[in-house]
Amino acid sequence: MQSDIPLSLFVSKYLSAIQSRLRSHGQIARRLNRFVVYFGPSRALDSIRRTHLADYVECRQSSGVSPASINVEIASFSAAWNYCVKRWELTLPNPVVGLYFRSSPGRLRYLEHEEAARLVQCAALTRSRVLPFFISLALHTGCRKNELLQLKWKSVDFHRSIITIEAETTKTGKRRYLPMNRSARDALLSLSRRCEEVGSSSAFVFVKSDGQPWRYPDRAFRKALELAGIEDFTVHDLRHTFASWLVSEGVELIKVRDLLGHSSIRMTERYAHLAPFRLHDAVAVLDGLQGNRGAVVKQMSMF
Repeated sequence: MQSDIPLSLFVSKYLSAIQSRLRSHGQIARRLNRFVVYFGPSRALDSIRRTHLADYVECRQSSGVSPASINVEIASFSAAWNYCVKRWELTLPNPVVGLYFRSSPGRLRYLEHEEAARLVQCAALTRSRVLPFFISLALHTGCRKNELLQLKWKSVDFHRSIITIEAETTKTGKRRYLPMNRSARDALLSLSRRCEEVGSSSAFVFVKSDGQPWRYPDRAFRKALELAGIEDFTVHDLRHTFASWLVSEGVELIKVRDLLGHSSIRMTERYAHLAPFRLHDAVAVLDGLQGNRGAVVKQMSMF
């Protein structure tokens, strides 16, 4: 490949190379095609400089795109650039270096136990008969919305109290196993009985009264929030609530990471400040050094 390859061909070759390896191929394609539209399909790859990408970033920012989204876009472009430079032995410095926005701590909104109970109760007052069980299951498994919507009965093992989240439904593309607590088990048993009542033979756990796969009702969820008097809360915050409850009760971050299916412990560390007395044990170690304690106190008394 020549370094003056047109941008559109560069993107096309990269997408073809990763198509069978990355589940997020479609999302990456949409991001990279934004660069093709901005610069033009015939723009030579070796003519793109850091200043040009800085203009792209400024354009996206002025359009109201969030810094986090812009970071993802230029990260995808950078990954494509690095892959092609290495794969086809091109001598091209990566122009993305230094363009990232400083990442923010991220949003962390969660419910207290009383609020969560109220939300489930109010969900039962909406038109959606399935919504209360969905909320309860999300609160006690930490599953993402799509992971629950695509959950099938074959992945629910009541005998071992294990829920299997299949790889094709997860964000990371990796299968994970979730133990059921009593609340999650009760929610699933109620859903099982409901399927029997409506005569559904669907493979999916969440189904409508006609047996068709259930689609998450945003309007019903907003109504439940209104009835419960809960503001500034989204369905994804149910997952945050699950993690926050665990950490607040002293569950180790590495266990929370595994339950959430995070690819890195760094993603789970956003909940670290909720751990009770998480640093007290560290400094308490010094109190055990009795032999040195007296000498230190004596030295301090001399000043």
